[in-house]
Amino acid sequence: MAGGKETPRQKMIGMMYMVLTALLALNVSNAVLEKFAIIDETLVKLVSENQKTNEAKLAGILASTGQDAPVVAAREKAGKVRELTKATIAYLDELKLKMKTEADGKVIEGEDLVTNTHRAEELMLDSRKPEVGLEFEKRLNQHVAELNKIVEPKEPYKKLTRTAKDYEEFKNNTNQLDKNFLQFSFEQTPTMGAIATVSQMQTEILEYEAEALDALLAIAEGQVFKADKVVPMVRAESNTLVAGQEYSADLFIAAASDVPAEMFMNDKPLEVSKDPVTGINMGKIKFRTSGGTYDKNGLADASFHVKINIKGKPYEEVIRYKVAKPVAKFESESASTLYLDCGNEMTVSVQGLAESSGISLSVPGDQGKVVNQGPGKFVLIPTRPQMDVRVSVNGSQIEVKQFKAKQVPSPVAKLMVGNGEYDVKRGIPPGTSIARLIPDISDDTFKRQNAKDAGYRVTSMTLQITGKTPITLTSGTIELAKYGLRPGDSFSIFNVQVVRSTWDPNDADNKPVNAKLEGVYVMGK
Repeated sequence: MAGGKETPRQKMIGMMYMVLTALLALNVSNAVLEKFAIIDETLVKLVSENQKTNEAKLAGILASTGQDAPVVAAREKAGKVRELTKATIAYLDELKLKMKTEADGKVIEGEDLVTNTHRAEELMLDSRKPEVGLEFEKRLNQHVAELNKIVEPKEPYKKLTRTAKDYEEFKNNTNQLDKNFLQFSFEQTPTMGAIATVSQMQTEILEYEAEALDALLAIAEGQVFKADKVVPMVRAESNTLVAGQEYSADLFIAAASDVPAEMFMNDKPLEVSKDPVTGINMGKIKFRTSGGTYDKNGLADASFHVKINIKGKPYEEVIRYKVAKPVAKFESESASTLYLDCGNEMTVSVQGLAESSGISLSVPGDQGKVVNQGPGKFVLIPTRPQMDVRVSVNGSQIEVKQFKAKQVPSPVAKLMVGNGEYDVKRGIPPGTSIARLIPDISDDTFKRQNAKDAGYRVTSMTLQITGKTPITLTSGTIELAKYGLRPGDSFSIFNVQVVRSTWDPNDADNKPVNAKLEGVYVMGK
């Protein structure tokens, strides 16, 4: 823990964390991993509580009405400290999500997460891909440097990237002293322990912030409301949102903490309740944002009007925020080119949106269709060379992405004799009873990417044995023994009809394929 101003509860959690870390170094079994899961859950709750507490401290500082230079500067610095902390906490949340996801994208959950011993270590310490671990260390160092620059404390905040020598519990441990920060934090550390380590880091960052805000609060006299000016204020989760994202904020009166009030947004009444942390009456603001005229940076100005009635007197303000132009990201091997009449699977996300549940796709009916497979997962089935895919977020269209669709690769004939392929020089070995004509394609990308559309089979073909009447077969199987073929005899195959399987179950796996599969084959001697 950072130390200095910890509550008894924080000290207890910190001590438990240190004990578990020490036990982990002794290779203690799954019981320790389970305790790390419990510790992490407690730390996450502590992070949430500290976030709310620090928000309340910021609100107190911003509510100060003093115009002296130090007070104005304190308000400015407090906002910067909060934004810096929120950004770092959000980055660490994303890092924990990466630790809960395998390299192939599979989410690790439940007991598998508790017992996982490799994911976090390979993510943070892989020398072939060191960028994740190095970025983690870099962000922590930048956070402390920026905090010291903003607050300019008498005693600078200490680094967060500490090693064994910085801890009383480990400074004499010869197995740990030679390790750098990343090795000390994640080497031989199971995933749940690594996640708890990052959560622990979040609590330290929030303690630094609390200390900084306390110092600024003392300057701004944020706990003394001076009602010479009453201003409606909005505490928003974010002031820059992607179009279609939900705007969420609390509306309150800066100079009144417990006065009954009516609150409105764009003349519509809001639900008002007392904030459990600050005890201030706050109106709950929630609405879905929409786009506007975007500038060269992809941002549009937006605003809404708020009003608070206290004892019959209205206090009004215009609240401004930014809306970012949403950009859809399509992820699959076929992100630029699709195959006609095939199921092309896509994962679609919109930068800035935490969830994909509000994303929907649509296409003109004459160009194909879209199958929704769950939040952010779709299958595109084009029927024309160009497919215009409309992307919408919560019903509002954000863009149209054009895809090119090309023909499915044509198969070539492959005659299988026994376990091998027909050899022109040797012919078909004597005694062979069955041969099979198989449609085959050499495009490995198509076979891997569209496996459900790459199953070819012969439905009919004509067999012409030299000197005999042509025979129509209903499959690609030739029963050589049945036709009395002898060494040196030859036969030809033509009029081959081929179908392929399809992703779309409505096609019943019998999509006709236009392919010319002909050949002449000889019985070996």
